[in-house]
Amino acid sequence: AVQRGLQESSGINAEYGGMLRQTPETVKMQTNPGAVKTGCARTEKKEYLTIDQVVDRIYTGLNLKLFLVFITASLPATQTAMQVYMTIFTGFIPYSEWTCVSENCFSAFKQSNYSKTFYSAKGMCSNKLEAGKDFNWTSSRTSFSMDWNIYCETESKLSVISSFFFIGASLGLVCSSAIFDRFGRKNGAIAGNIIAALATTSAPWLLCFEAMLVVRVFQGFGMFINLTGVYCWVVEFSPSRIRDIVSPLILAIWSSGFVILVAISYFIPYWKYIFLTIGALNFVMLVPLFIYPISPRFALVRGREEEAKRILQLYAKVCNSTMCLDKICLDFRVRVQNYWEQIRDFKTYPTLRKQTLLCLLCWFTIAALFYGFDFGWGKISSNLYVSYLLAASSKFVAIVASIIFCHLMGRKNSTLLFLLIGLLSLFLAMPNVALGPNWTLQFVACLLGNMTITAAYTVNYLYTSELAPTSHRGMIMSMCSSCARVGSFLGIYISLLHDITDRRVPLAIFAGLTMVYITAVLFLSDTSGKRIPETPYDVEVLAGNKKYESVQNQTGDNKLDNL
Repeated sequence: AVQRGLQESSGINAEYGGMLRQTPETVKMQTNPGAVKTGCARTEKKEYLTIDQVVDRIYTGLNLKLFLVFITASLPATQTAMQVYMTIFTGFIPYSEWTCVSENCFSAFKQSNYSKTFYSAKGMCSNKLEAGKDFNWTSSRTSFSMDWNIYCETESKLSVISSFFFIGASLGLVCSSAIFDRFGRKNGAIAGNIIAALATTSAPWLLCFEAMLVVRVFQGFGMFINLTGVYCWVVEFSPSRIRDIVSPLILAIWSSGFVILVAISYFIPYWKYIFLTIGALNFVMLVPLFIYPISPRFALVRGREEEAKRILQLYAKVCNSTMCLDKICLDFRVRVQNYWEQIRDFKTYPTLRKQTLLCLLCWFTIAALFYGFDFGWGKISSNLYVSYLLAASSKFVAIVASIIFCHLMGRKNSTLLFLLIGLLSLFLAMPNVALGPNWTLQFVACLLGNMTITAAYTVNYLYTSELAPTSHRGMIMSMCSSCARVGSFLGIYISLLHDITDRRVPLAIFAGLTMVYITAVLFLSDTSGKRIPETPYDVEVLAGNKKYESVQNQTGDNKLDNL
């Protein structure tokens, strides 16, 4: 009866592969037709389409309503950028803004022949001057570093505070794997946002170094659950034709949070008020998440086909499509998911295992590069706000470039191009060349490197989400993001080597990481123009695994698309 139903379905099945998948778990269908559900009687003349085919058919072109849905759903991503980088501005150390108040300090100033460079980090630290005893801060701005005497020998505490965000992010993403695949991307994103908002707004009342570490852990815990959940939700609503645009769009919104943070920090001189402002914005960004429905892919994987069709019908209205789903059966395999079963799938399916391990390595290296640059601009440039504004602006240019090159060259080739340019820029930054009173070759080359690393990071999100099957996407994205958080943690400390060792040492480390990333990408398959796999079995078939193709032949189903 199943085979007759497949034969009676329309010709689109042969063209796109929208038929019932034959897997080792569905081979028993001939004796147990109820093992796979489609929501339709197989004897009816209806179209059997996958979720990808339905979304692609509904999509009639980008319109204002659909664009606003993607924009508003991605707005919480701005908060992730703000909370990652807020310690740069709330904990800055004004090494050039202080004055002597003790005989010891005035004596050291005299020994320097009243040099203008005395009022700097070198003059303060080499003479072991103490705040409040030998000098007073004269900055018109406040920071927790000044309040808690974090400077010179204790400056590493600032890096510890910044890096603890990524410890929380790693813990949260490990926990979120089960949340995403059981309760959905939307609900996980909402929960993460609330946790981070509460932690951020509580920071001004927790006035010590140890308390700030706890705040940073909860900020990271919540915001990267939120970011990953929002990203999965948006990508799973995106037609295959515009996924290379939608994915960078999310990262562009993320980068706008960086620019907004620079503006907030510039106009608000008090670090406590900066925390309160960003915490309040967290709650505001929750509104779109409460309004929008869950992902139809998640509903399908959980076996709720009718709910998925209702969501797709709403999606059709947003797209101004007149398509009706009454005569369409969503073709899928009911999968009762268990966390440990998902783990065992990595042993059962070799291509899934290989691709996931390579993606973990890619995310680790790109995050170390990405955040190593972002937390190091204060070391390269003397003007904190100008340097970070340029760095944030360069990310927009990089994201636009990633859209163009990803569309023209594909995911894999564009990533390799960006990494090669980034590698060359790192070597270009090593000579000590001044281009003017306020510009150096290192600063310009690092801006170029920052752009290419950002572009590669942008494509990396899309690349990984397309390689991962729907049934495991939440878990794989969380695992990858957790590895990225480890790289992010280390990247912050790599930038500290700029002061401790020769400035070319961190550049050389970044160049080595870039070469590792290039090697890993070479072993990944290109996903450009291909459908998103729904299950681990699809990953094997799309990769051309002969073992799984032979299972198809034995069951008589040779129609699976070979996109």
